[in-house]
Amino acid sequence: MKSLDVSAFFAANSVLPFKNRWAVMPLQASLPLGQDLIEKQWQDIQFSELKGKKRLIYVHVPFCDIHCQFCGFYQNPLRKHNTETYVDYLLQEISLEITNNAMQSAPIHAIYFGGGTPSALKAGQLARVIRYFKQFAPLAPDCEITVEGRISDFDDDHIDSYIEAGANRFSIGVQTFDTDIRQRLGRQSSKQQIIDGFERIAARDSVALVCDLMFGLPNQTNQSWQQDLEIVDNLPIDGVDLYALNLLPTTPLAKGVENKRIELPSVTDKCDLYQQGAKYLEKQGWHHLTNAHWSKTSRERNLYNFLIKQGSHFFAYGSCAGGRLGGQSFMLNRDLASYYAQLDQGKKPLMMLTGKPLIGDWLYKLQAGIEKGRIDLNSLTNHAELFDPLIEQWHQVGLLKNQAHCLQLTLSGRYWSSNILQALQQLLLQLNNPEHIELQQKMATARQSMKAMQGMSKSVNHKQHV
Repeated sequence: MKSLDVSAFFAANSVLPFKNRWAVMPLQASLPLGQDLIEKQWQDIQFSELKGKKRLIYVHVPFCDIHCQFCGFYQNPLRKHNTETYVDYLLQEISLEITNNAMQSAPIHAIYFGGGTPSALKAGQLARVIRYFKQFAPLAPDCEITVEGRISDFDDDHIDSYIEAGANRFSIGVQTFDTDIRQRLGRQSSKQQIIDGFERIAARDSVALVCDLMFGLPNQTNQSWQQDLEIVDNLPIDGVDLYALNLLPTTPLAKGVENKRIELPSVTDKCDLYQQGAKYLEKQGWHHLTNAHWSKTSRERNLYNFLIKQGSHFFAYGSCAGGRLGGQSFMLNRDLASYYAQLDQGKKPLMMLTGKPLIGDWLYKLQAGIEKGRIDLNSLTNHAELFDPLIEQWHQVGLLKNQAHCLQLTLSGRYWSSNILQALQQLLLQLNNPEHIELQQKMATARQSMKAMQGMSKSVNHKQHV
């Protein structure tokens, strides 16, 4: 008879159920392949049909005009690179695979241009890539095509080029409208410039328009956060993300905090800010799509981001990009010179490829359920009853709305969803993959190897997104 010790994941019956909000670290479902196996395995994937899941495309643009203080994805300063050359090579990479069976055997439901800063490319450059996909990729009739960027880049020429090429969704990282806080973070546009920019885009009435806000920023208060929320509610936009600041150790902001030059809101403060935002948006009639995302109109679907959590296949292109096909994850070369050199040889510029998945499909069902705030344990394990003590305890401390095996997260549970995800992952791994101890040890070793590989790439001259 199976048993499960869940007590290590009990939450405190206090304002803070957990001491810290754990970073989202989904389990790695497979191990990296040796370099001698990568090319053959990649060809096998390219000529398979990748059955059973939706398909997506991710395109990475690894340039930024400025380095925001909180960002850990900064890679290449825009002024030092020829972006037309990059787009030429990007199209060359896409053309290597566009006619393969993996791409052509089923519709593509969403394309996401991320970075870096995709909007930093000159007007018309990104449009070349969009048009290429529209011409040669099997896009679904309602394919969501998102361009991510900064509001200051969205002038009339950029906006029109994206729309004319076929983009139908813009995701713009504002973080905050407070001009003083923005300037301290390295953001240049003022509150009024941002508002004017959104209104200029919305006047076209041609795309789903989404704004990212961030809570937990230095000098942010409940009052300044409320002003951000009210501005968003009054803007002609279709969706909004509310993200907690994730203080990455290598960023300028993290160094300022370490040196005690900068003070951030506490964990309790951030929890309050999240709940303040969620309650206000609900009051104003916004629809809660996932833990961090709300829609105001039916135009916004947040399709790419949600399908990623469901374990969809996603093709990836561009230096620094990462993708997943048939459960096998891959990463492309971070160093631009190496990326170009491999394409000159007619090769996909792969830096890493994992083998076939070692963990069942329950992992993606769990991730998708957490995002929606509803986790059906009976679909994840045949031993849901073993979770009863944990379910009861989480219900008592206000993380769950019910005590059934179909867990429904409260607003507090949504804020602490990354902790709940990590706990359930570890417990389900024990039940569904009893060899998990050896597996985790192998994966820890593999992660160390990947870090070393990335370090070598940086020394030679590096979102995700995944």
